[in-house]
Amino acid sequence: MGTNYYIKENICPLCKRADKEIHLGKSSSGWRFMFNYNKGRYYKDIKEMQKWLADKRIENEYGEEVSHLDFWDMVQDKQKEKSDGGVGKYRDLIIIDSYDFYDREFS
Repeated sequence: MGTNYYIKENICPLCKRADKEIHLGKSSSGWRFMFNYNKGRYYKDIKEMQKWLADKRIENEYGEEVSHLDFWDMVQDKQKEKSDGGVGKYRDLIIIDSYDFYDREFS
């Protein structure tokens, strides 16, 4: 069981649907946070990601807003968990600044 996190852009004021959803990654029990690299379109490392996220609203898959502080605290806590290391399900794992990134779509 896990929870996905997103940035939603161009949200319709009437129906509240987003024109674009950017998957940030997933928090799964017992594992490090798995970031979605998104082909490097928005960020290349954690510092760039933090800067890119600064003025954006983070939401979990249930549509609940997650503060930047809570998001990064959760990511830091998850760093203590085990990493797949690229040998299991996530063979295309990229380790950047000691964080796990996956450069394919996943849920």
